[in-house]
Formats: sequence, C-alpha cells, structure tokens
Amino acid sequence: MKKHPKLSVVIPVYGQFDLDRAKVCVASALSQKDVNHEVIVSEQGEYSRFPEIPGIKHLFNYHRPRKDLSDFNPGKVRNLAINQARGEFIYTNDADVVFLDSHYLAKSIEEISKFSNGVFYRPFMRRLPLDEFEEFKKRIEFNGIEKAIASLDLSQNYLATLNGEKRKIRVFEKESIYPKTFTSFENDFQTYINDDSLKGYEPMFWNENRHCGGNLIRREQFREVGGYSEEFINWGCEDSDLQWKLSEMFDLRFFPEFSEVLHLDHFKSYFSSEMWKRNEEISARRIKQGIRKVIELDRRNIT
Repeated sequence: MKKHPKLSVVIPVYGQFDLDRAKVCVASALSQKDVNHEVIVSEQGEYSRFPEIPGIKHLFNYHRPRKDLSDFNPGKVRNLAINQARGEFIYTNDADVVFLDSHYLAKSIEEISKFSNGVFYRPFMRRLPLDEFEEFKKRIEFNGIEKAIASLDLSQNYLATLNGEKRKIRVFEKESIYPKTFTSFENDFQTYINDDSLKGYEPMFWNENRHCGGNLIRREQFREVGGYSEEFINWGCEDSDLQWKLSEMFDLRFFPEFSEVLHLDHFKSYFSSEMWKRNEEISARRIKQGIRKVIELDRRNIT
C-alpha cells in the first residue's frame, strides 16, 4: 500500500494565468528534498490549459471567466484541492511563487511539528523583476530548477536578480494587524504618482515582502475552521480571512526567518479596485458576524 504523504502542496491556476510561471512554481515544489509530499494543481477555467506533468495531481473545475480574470473564485479552487489532499499537513502556495531553499518544506514541517496547535503563515518573500523572468526560465530549461535558483543574486534586500545589478526601489512601511513592508520599483512608482486615475490600484504597483498566500496548516485544522470562504471573488482578502479564522482557533505565527520564497513578478491586469472594495466589505461583515457563525457557513464547502 502506498504510504500517504506527510504534506500536500496546493497550487491554484486561474483562467489565462501565465503557464510558464505556473510550471516554474510546480517544478520548485517537485524539487523539494527530504519530505514526503504530493503536489496538487487545482485549475479553474473554461477549459484545461495546464499540461499533464508526471508527479502531480491535476484537478480541473469548469468556470467561464472574463478575460481579465475579474470573476474567479480563489477560495473555491483551493477548497476543491484540499478536499482531495491526503497529507497530514497542507501548504498553500500561489502559482507565481517558488521556494528558494530545496529543503524549505522539510525544514518548515520539522519546525511546525514542535507546536501541536501551531499554524505558520506569510513567509518572507523576495521579488524577481518582471524583465528577468525569461532569462530565469532559460536557465531552468538548460540547467534545471535547482541550479537556476542557486544562480540568483540575493545581495539586495527584497530582491533576487540574475546579474547582481542594483535596482532602484521604494520601500513603504504600513501599520496594520502587523507592521507591513511594501516595495515598488522606481519606474512603477513614477507611473503611479503621475496618474491620478491609478489611485486605488496600489496592489498593481507594489508588493509586500511577505507571501500572503503562504500557509502551513494541519489538514484537520483547515477543516475545523471551514477552509477558505468562497464569498470572495477576484484577488484579495481570501487569505487574510482564512488567517483571521486560524488566529481565533489556533497558535498562528509567522514562518521562521529561515523560510523565504520568491515572487515571479508579472502584470496584474486582473486587479479590480471595485472587487477589492467589495471583498474588504465582505471581510468586515464576516468579522462582525463572529467566528462561530462564519465557520458554520464555510463548513458547507468542506467534505
């Protein structure tokens, strides 16, 4: 009988999301060492686009999206995957994020096993500039994912580059449920401040230095809080909503400092300020309803 995996890595893919980045993300997950894990790609769209790759479980959920991805359901596509996950632990990732350490998952499992009630969230995250992705992909094709990652220059805070060339960035601090740090490349910042119509579209121009969608959780903990809410449409709030529920029920803590991931920067044309505002309103309403009520509602989607 095949041994059940210790960990299930869940990667969602929506509509017309760039498959090159998604394949790099999957390659990174498959290359993890010294951990018994499965990789689940959960795809949502009008038809399946993601290729069949040996070693992964590929799920497809039909959905007729708009071209700008303005109506995908980030909670549903993750819940569908986790309903079929076999691991004791679940790691939720995004299809534009890779692990910088080949033992990232093994180390994280070892660390979280010290806390019977613990949940890890939001590891530190660097950025690979958008204009360097094609070269990074070529290095992967010629040398493999591990050597390509090892070739990255990490000497500049917040970034990973291929040639060590310094990039001019802006750094912003924001007080929220915890002190947050955001970065913006100088050219993106100038575009934003010189166009008043872009107010409200800040997430298109800068990123937090933590991966909001990165969670490591026991499968039973995920079920206990009812999984992801499926009320949120488009980008934003589904991860913070899940983390709010987890914080109410368990010992939620940041990933250890050794944990670091890499965001493969890309255009964010799918972002909708209207949807973002709607999702924030849903989030506020759910918090007002209270943890017991929202968990009761959300459990309907967890089998």
